[in-house]
Amino acid sequence: GGGRASGPGEFYWGLPKITRAWFTITIALTILCAVGMVSPNTLYLDWGSILRRFQVWRAMTAFCFLGKFGWPFVVNLIFMVQYSKTLEKDFQGRASEFLWMLILGAIAISVINLHFDMPFLTIPLLFMTIWVWSRKHPNAQMSVFGLFNIMSAYFPWFLIVVTMLMGGSPVGNLIGYFVGHIYYFFKENYPPTRDHAIFFPPAMLQKLVEDEGFGAQTAAAGGAVRAGGGVPP
Repeated sequence: GGGRASGPGEFYWGLPKITRAWFTITIALTILCAVGMVSPNTLYLDWGSILRRFQVWRAMTAFCFLGKFGWPFVVNLIFMVQYSKTLEKDFQGRASEFLWMLILGAIAISVINLHFDMPFLTIPLLFMTIWVWSRKHPNAQMSVFGLFNIMSAYFPWFLIVVTMLMGGSPVGNLIGYFVGHIYYFFKENYPPTRDHAIFFPPAMLQKLVEDEGFGAQTAAAGGAVRAGGGVPP
C-alpha cells in the first residue's frame, strides 16, 4: 500500500491474515498474563506437559509470547508487524504457504532448542522472518532512527550488535538467523532442493487457510523498515 493507515482499525485489518493472527494472539496473551487471568507457566514450551498432559497449545503459545509490557515488548511487536507483514506480502497472498514457512521454522527452532532449553521461542521465529526478509531484499536502504542508513542485508547483524550492547544474549537472534538461512538457501538458492515440495503446504493446510488476493510485492518494504528502525531486547 501507499499511504499510512488512517486509524487503528484500518491498520489492523490491513495486516495480512497470518501476521494479523500472530499479532493478535501475542497481544492477547500479554494482556491475559498482565491481568492475572493466565500464567506464563502454562504457555512456555514444555515437552513433558505436551506429551504427558496433552497441553498441546504450548506448541503454539511458546511462539506467541513476548513477555511483559515494556520497551522490549513494544520494539519486538513493531518488528513483528513490519517484517512479518512485508514478508507475508512477498508470498503474494499465499497465506497457507507463509504459515507453512513459519511452521517449518518453528519445528527447526524447537529441535535446536532441545540443547538451549529456552522457554519461549517467539524471538527466534521473529528473527527468522527478519533474516528471510533481508535475503529477499538485500539492497533495500533503511534508516535507523533517522540517524544513519544501512543496507537491509546487514540489518540482522546490526541487531546482534545492539542486543549485545544492551547486555542481552544474541542466542535467540542467531538461532532465528540460522534457521532462516537454511530455509532460504534450500528453497531459493540450492538447485537440487529449490522449490521442493517440502516448502509448500500440505493440501489440508491449504484448505484450512484460505489465500488472500495480493498483488506482487517488491522491496517497497523499505518504507516499512524506515518506520520500524529500532532495537531488540
